[in-house]
Amino acid sequence: MYSIGQLSKKTNISIRALRYYDEIGLLKPAKISESGYRYYSNEEINTLRHITALKELGFTLAAIKDMLSAEEHPKEQRLRVYLDFELKTIEAERKRLNEMEKLLQLAQYGLEMNGELQPEDIFLFIKAMQTPPSARSSFLPDNFTASEVEIIKQLPGLGDDQSQAMEWAKVVRMVKVSLHEPPSSEISRLLAARIIELSMEWFKEDEQLISKYWSLIRPNRGEDAKVFGLSREVMDHIDCIVDWYLEHEHEQEGEGHE
Repeated sequence: MYSIGQLSKKTNISIRALRYYDEIGLLKPAKISESGYRYYSNEEINTLRHITALKELGFTLAAIKDMLSAEEHPKEQRLRVYLDFELKTIEAERKRLNEMEKLLQLAQYGLEMNGELQPEDIFLFIKAMQTPPSARSSFLPDNFTASEVEIIKQLPGLGDDQSQAMEWAKVVRMVKVSLHEPPSSEISRLLAARIIELSMEWFKEDEQLISKYWSLIRPNRGEDAKVFGLSREVMDHIDCIVDWYLEHEHEQEGEGHE
C-alpha cells in the first residue's frame, strides 16, 4: 500500500490532484485509516495510469469518470463512443483553424497590397471562402485547355509558401500608388519589367496564355474586380506601362550599351 505522498512521488501527480480525484469520485483510495490517511494499492495505480493517458488524449475528468465507471454498457463500448466523439471534435476544430488561417493569410495579402485593411475586404474574403469549390473550379475547364489549367493551378497562391503571392501584392501596390506616373517614368518602366518577368516565369513563357488569362479576369467598366486588387483602373494602367515598355524596350537596351 502507498500513502498519498508516496503515490504522488511515484506517479508525479500532485497530492492536491489526488485529493480532488477522490472528492469527485474518480479515484478512491483502497483504504482510509482511522486517522484519515489515504492509502492506495497497485489497482489504484493502474487506474491512475488510465486517467493520465485519457487526459493526454484530451478527455475531461467527467468523461474519464464515466468511461471508468461500472455501468450497463461495457467499458470498451463507452471508450469507443468517446474516442469517436473526440475525433469528430478535433476534425471540426481543425477545419475551423484551417479556415481561420486562410482568412488571416488573405488579410495579410490584402494589407500588403493596399497598405490598409478595410472591413469590406474582410467580408469579401469570407464570401470567397464560402463559395462552393465546384463553382470556383468550373472557371478553369470552361475557359482553358487541360495543359493551360495545369499551368494556372501552379500560379502563386496563399499556402505553405506565400512569398510569390506577397511579391505580387507588393507589385500591385506599387502600381496603385504610381497610377499618376507616365509610362516613360522610371518607376513605370521598373514595374513593367518586373510584371513581364513574373508573368513569363509563372505562365511558363506562354504569351498567348498570359493574354488569354488577363482578358478573362479583366472586369467590365463599373464591375468589381474579379481578382482581388486588380480593378479595371489598375489593369488598364498595367497594360499601358507594359505596352510602352515593350514598344521602347530596344531603345532602353540601346541606351544601356552607350
